[in-house]
Amino acid sequence: MGYVKDRIEELSKSAGSKVNARRDAENWFEETSRSRRMNEAKRTRDRFLPGKIYVFDYDPKHDNEWYDRNPVVLAIERVGGNDLGINLNLLPVQVKEDLLDDLYTRFEGQIKNATTGAKKNNVTAQLPLRLTYEGMKNYLKRHGFDFAIRQYIPERKSRQTVVSYNRWPEMSLCDFIDLNGATVQQVRALFNK
Repeated sequence: MGYVKDRIEELSKSAGSKVNARRDAENWFEETSRSRRMNEAKRTRDRFLPGKIYVFDYDPKHDNEWYDRNPVVLAIERVGGNDLGINLNLLPVQVKEDLLDDLYTRFEGQIKNATTGAKKNNVTAQLPLRLTYEGMKNYLKRHGFDFAIRQYIPERKSRQTVVSYNRWPEMSLCDFIDLNGATVQQVRALFNK
């Protein structure tokens, strides 16, 4: 186990259960994203930077069969005028935790450099990671969840918040999914065909 899984275990133990840890993580996110003093989760209008986690309200341009109104996205890159990332809400809890734990371990050197000194708890000062579409697609495809890679039109996002690397465990615990037009099981079944 790496940092993300170890920290999830610590948070669950101190809260008395994983369910309580999830509630605490969601409360932390809500409070911190509204705070002007705390910099671990900050509102931003900027485009995606690879490796950062973004939470936002989304209203697609076209009325799709289904979409997530409140994606939690691990940013990969920009594609033309759109932002590309992995909607963590669409992944089962274990896959989401494994992904974030594996990435944190793999990029630990970059993350430590990006979070030293005054940058430690200041998400806007943290540098992006070197994630690639091909690498993320291959990782998720092995588990059958490459459909979680989604494009987002920047102008259709609102109330966007970016989260610090050291808070990936809390974001892994959060359950913000708000699907329109389908359930998670229906979406997974759709892509299994």
